[in-house]
Amino acid sequence: MRRMFRVLSALTVAWLAVVAVPANAFSQEETPPQILITNVNVFDGKTNGLTTGQHVLVEDNLIKEIGDDVRAGDDAIVIEGNGRTLMPGLIDGHAHVMINHNFPVVETNMDLTDLAYRATLVMKRFLVDGFTSVRDMGGPAFGLQRNIDAGVIAGPRMYPSGAFISQTSGHGDFRERGDPGFSINTPGDLSNFERMGIGMVADGVPQVLAATRLNLRNGATQIKIMGGGGGSSRFDPIDTTQYSVEETCAIVEAAADWGTYVSAHTFNDRAVGRLLDCGVKAFDHGFFISEATMQRIAAEGGFVVPQMWGISPDLARNPLMPADKIPLVQQLGEQFKDFGRNLLKNGVKVVFSADYVGAFSDAERARRYEIWWRTQTFDSNSEVLKQLTSTAGERLALSGPRNPYKDGPLGVIEEGAYADLLLVDGNPLEDITVIGGTTEWFDADPEFKLIPTIHLVMKDGKIYRNEIDGRLSPEALTFEDYNYQGIIGDYVPAN
Repeated sequence: MRRMFRVLSALTVAWLAVVAVPANAFSQEETPPQILITNVNVFDGKTNGLTTGQHVLVEDNLIKEIGDDVRAGDDAIVIEGNGRTLMPGLIDGHAHVMINHNFPVVETNMDLTDLAYRATLVMKRFLVDGFTSVRDMGGPAFGLQRNIDAGVIAGPRMYPSGAFISQTSGHGDFRERGDPGFSINTPGDLSNFERMGIGMVADGVPQVLAATRLNLRNGATQIKIMGGGGGSSRFDPIDTTQYSVEETCAIVEAAADWGTYVSAHTFNDRAVGRLLDCGVKAFDHGFFISEATMQRIAAEGGFVVPQMWGISPDLARNPLMPADKIPLVQQLGEQFKDFGRNLLKNGVKVVFSADYVGAFSDAERARRYEIWWRTQTFDSNSEVLKQLTSTAGERLALSGPRNPYKDGPLGVIEEGAYADLLLVDGNPLEDITVIGGTTEWFDADPEFKLIPTIHLVMKDGKIYRNEIDGRLSPEALTFEDYNYQGIIGDYVPAN
């Protein structure tokens, strides 16, 4: 009996050892899952043309081999490209996925559960539009990122900043006139934006250090600060410079201590100069800077991340635009119409941004319009595609040890890179509409519709959308996952 018990115990231990092995673990004799994509024309994210007649082998979550004679294992899934274009997954360099309704609604009639639930839909729609990475530039998106990475929610890779950091009176000070705020000593002087972790108002070196360190503690991959005024804020004029030298440098030093960088909302030369003096590396918006400032950004290895629709003549057609602001919008659009061309002329690295914020329909239509409009302001599909892929991936890598995705580069098709891939019908170097670019903006249908020329979306070696042969990874999205009809700009939660 004792001998039988010992045998059974040994078998039990052995069985437990087997079932304890993770599902994605392989023995030395086993081969990780392989997907072979055949007969495609490759845009690698860096060059200005396509490499024709290629086969691309994906093994597990990385690109293993590229060439015109690539062999896969007998168990590999083979997807026939039939001359379609294979390109890197798209990257949005500036989004606010947790600010997913118009500001007054968020401030007065939403809590974190409203925003979080809506954010899951935002991320699914990003993914089926071909965006496999998103840099979130203000909002409590840490839990969203964790659940995407864990496979609980489908969505792009996320690079969260956490709450954007603003001085009192700055671009992140969202208190209304009726809120407390007439004394710096008023207790409970917080907007709903602050209570929910969308932004933090911090003044003086001790407070800005605490705010920066709190975001890093929570998992920020980079830090976002408000370095100047803005067009959407009520109380800070767009020409203002925000945060002192001491405050700015303290934030940059605290981020550098964690091996990462600071990105700043800013528009003008004075603000950018101060930010550069302190070592800021990325500048969001920046429309009104001079060519001399552009040259300094380029020389110091910085990036500019503009949403170019901000100087589009079509902006005046925005039904939300106050009538008294339309003449100024038109004037600035004409005055700075060469902003994009000047950035390139002066060697600045530019990253795509649609500044996703607000109601679904407004933000999604702006994103697709932005893809097309950039081809007009940068005069080149290839440049815009690089901004959407390799240049954006290079900027994501600035997060250094805080980068959650270290297995390979993003935004490129090369051996060893992450298998974040799109297969599209047509050549985006010649026709930007094949990845969703459109001349329509506010006049576009507000209901979400799939981009019909995107035939396959892969992220991390998993297939989330497949219009070719229907084979999908278990994590793949269904129509019902992202097509909730009626959840558009006029949706407001009930009181």
